[in-house]
Amino acid sequence: MDLKLTYWTLAFVNLVVIAACLLNGVRRIRRGDVRGHRRSMGTAAILVGLFLLSYLLKLALLGREDRAEWTSGDLLLLSVHELCVAVSFAAGVTAALHARRFREALGSGPLRAARGAAQPGRRAHRRAGRTAVVGGLLALVTALGVLVRMLERASG
Repeated sequence: MDLKLTYWTLAFVNLVVIAACLLNGVRRIRRGDVRGHRRSMGTAAILVGLFLLSYLLKLALLGREDRAEWTSGDLLLLSVHELCVAVSFAAGVTAALHARRFREALGSGPLRAARGAAQPGRRAHRRAGRTAVVGGLLALVTALGVLVRMLERASG
């Protein structure tokens, strides 16, 4: 296995951990554990940031993949994957901004507000958060397909 395949395999493992953090964050907020939710989502965001930094380093050190042997189906799958990543990233940033807004509205009050309490940005946060999680899970599934096809091309 060459260095680029090793990189993408490790990036996939990182994405698995990100997806686990997202699902854990959803589970925690459903149980009313706001701090645990914030911690899980914050961890996912940090891992996304670390991936972005690593990708810049990968480009500088190893360059881009040679897509000359990629089929149109491979390229389509990669495009769908990149779209899922972009949607998840944009929705995650939006969710974080809305969460910040309703946290600021609480001021020094309790972190855990009553369910259904009117908080500016709460509904938008939930919608954006759901979009980010679904996009992240779809990014994981499509990343698996992209990685499998890369490994198949490398082996044969």
